[in-house]
Amino acid sequence: MTNSIDIVDGAFLRTVGPIDAPTLILLAGFPDNGYLFEPLFSCELAKRYHLVTVDLWGFGASPRRDGVNTAAQHAHALSELIENYIPKGRAVGLVGHSIAATICVKTAAILGDKISGLFSIEGNLTPDDAFFTGKAANYDDPHEFKREFLKQVWERGQSSDTYRRYYAGAVVANAMAMWRLGCDAKRISVGNELGQSYKDMAQPSLYYWSKESTPKATRKWIERSGINNQIYTGAGHWPSLDKPKETANAIAAFFDKVFTG
Repeated sequence: MTNSIDIVDGAFLRTVGPIDAPTLILLAGFPDNGYLFEPLFSCELAKRYHLVTVDLWGFGASPRRDGVNTAAQHAHALSELIENYIPKGRAVGLVGHSIAATICVKTAAILGDKISGLFSIEGNLTPDDAFFTGKAANYDDPHEFKREFLKQVWERGQSSDTYRRYYAGAVVANAMAMWRLGCDAKRISVGNELGQSYKDMAQPSLYYWSKESTPKATRKWIERSGINNQIYTGAGHWPSLDKPKETANAIAAFFDKVFTG
């Protein structure tokens, strides 16, 4: 059992769990960081899998990297990190939250058989899922966007511990990284591109979602698409914080099947 931090390709990593077990790469959504998954580190999941949270470039403790702005560019950078960091032959699964799940879908397309499966936590599927992220496209100045974004999150945080924690994560994010990824999220959310890309994945996947926080359009898309999905209750958009044990168990159950199947 190990518990450590590392820096790979300029990205800040938190790791826990047996190093010889299958690796799960966990990515937080916009504009969050790996601390989102810290509650899972004390769950049974961390005793059975090697968990690695990655702060995307420009978020959390990872500095912004030139040329890494869009979801596709983050996916290419993440693919290189996985190739450099994970030993050859090691089984790898992805866990992505919100827009980070889109980055995971693109990463899985790049790495192919290197990726065994994806656990998507309310990943972006329809234009309505870019509720916060897509607002970046309404601004020409990255710093103005960040100020307004933080203001809205702060207001929600007056009555929510979860939003106060989300605010703390957003404060340290790079304004340019936020703005560029947000604008790209809005652009790629047009039409059915995100949902179709998720549906077309070659690897097994599970979409984990709540009726409390998933937009109506996305709920209807899930029903029509027939994708493998699981509903959770008693939590909003951040189940790893609100229901860590249940979330950890759902992740473990999915990857137990993936890695033994």
